[in-house]
Amino acid sequence: MATLAVPGADTIRSSVNCRVCDSVRFTAYLEGRGYRLVECLDCGLRYINPQPTDLELRAFYADFDSHSTWRGDGEERFDRAMRDIVVRFRKSGFVLDIGSSRGNFLLAMRNVGFSVCGVEPSPKNSEFARSVNGVETYTGSIEEFLLTPSRRNFDVMTMLNVIEHLKEPKAVLCGLHSLLSDQGIIVLVVPDARLHAFVGRMRRGLGLSDPFLMKNEQRPLVGFDPPAHICSFEPRLITRLVEGCGFQKVLVRNAPIILTKDTWKNLLKPVLFTSAQMLYYLSLRKIVVGYSTVLVARKAS
Repeated sequence: MATLAVPGADTIRSSVNCRVCDSVRFTAYLEGRGYRLVECLDCGLRYINPQPTDLELRAFYADFDSHSTWRGDGEERFDRAMRDIVVRFRKSGFVLDIGSSRGNFLLAMRNVGFSVCGVEPSPKNSEFARSVNGVETYTGSIEEFLLTPSRRNFDVMTMLNVIEHLKEPKAVLCGLHSLLSDQGIIVLVVPDARLHAFVGRMRRGLGLSDPFLMKNEQRPLVGFDPPAHICSFEPRLITRLVEGCGFQKVLVRNAPIILTKDTWKNLLKPVLFTSAQMLYYLSLRKIVVGYSTVLVARKAS
């Protein structure tokens, strides 16, 4: 299993192995915003390499946090839909949400009887969660949380559009494995990089100068969004990563959508989701492709 290290104040970008299969073999895939994305020649994962430094990421998220605006109706529908997926597998218990922001998803879980707590690196958002939403929230990174001595076992762990942000996703999952109760579940949502790669290729084929929208940081192709998204997952790769950390997949399907202020995305997302769900059911739940993916897993027996 991978070892866990608390991020330090490094100033030199480090080259790393594949975050899924540990391969050292890769080829250049895409460059933009001062970063290079590579594609693993063994499993196909696309990831930033060399990786951004911790100083770069802290600066990026400090700026991002200054204009965070979550809590629209689109997010509330997503929270309720994710809650409904959770209760298919657990009817009660203690929920830990990693990257819990202002605690909105945890409110949805608490409203159906779960005990809740969050981990959120943003001081502003975690204070809002505590003072306004009344949600117990640890202020800090998940890596720091995993090193704290006062921890408890959890029945549900959720990482909703979070794991693609982590420099050491395998180490974090291995750490979370030790905190999950024997009958507990872990739930992850990630962008499906295949769709975003397809859009980028189509735009490149049309001769557009910025096919992967690397110059548009406010409206990116979220499958490839450096430095925020360090890894670009697809269903088979997030499944492989999770199973390699001691979990057993119980569900992989298209994730509920979040509607934002982008009108064109709000028009396309419901059409894409409906089409993807039709394909999913017509294929007897074997084909999963869409804007993003949800995975539910238990501890492997």
